[in-house]
Amino acid sequence: MADLNNEGSVDVIESLPEEEIRVCLFSIGEDTYAIPVELLAEIIIPQKIFPVPTTPSHVLGVINLRGNIVPIVDMRPALSLPQSSAAGQIAIIKYGALTVGIVVDNVSEVVGVPKTGVQAIPTDPGSQANSNRSRFIAGIIPRETSVAALLNIERILDEIKLT
Repeated sequence: MADLNNEGSVDVIESLPEEEIRVCLFSIGEDTYAIPVELLAEIIIPQKIFPVPTTPSHVLGVINLRGNIVPIVDMRPALSLPQSSAAGQIAIIKYGALTVGIVVDNVSEVVGVPKTGVQAIPTDPGSQANSNRSRFIAGIIPRETSVAALLNIERILDEIKLT
């Protein structure tokens, strides 16, 4: 952007860089999801998950992560996705004092996204599965050939009961 001053010369006004969020992209089923990297502690390979009796079906169990017991959750039921027996990766999320692992199929990359690039969720009042899924989605991130759903980790952790 240029500005013409009183002497007839042009001053260049630098535009401020747009604020962006860094997100980790991963897939569950055929869909791509994203979580802010500040909530992501690490990605680990699958390991033995120890089932815990009387927990809800979406709680797969717990793992011992360097001496810390971490509950592992399957997001597929909450996102209205079909079950899968394929072992993927586990994304360890730290939210406040809570540490939880979510099973993902594949972690693809970490990208920076302008905050203004996160779009509102389109609504489809006729789809019950979409409304169940959309309550866990904070926004849509357009990609070159697809989109990624930005997960609302706070709502997910509030609604998913671990016990």
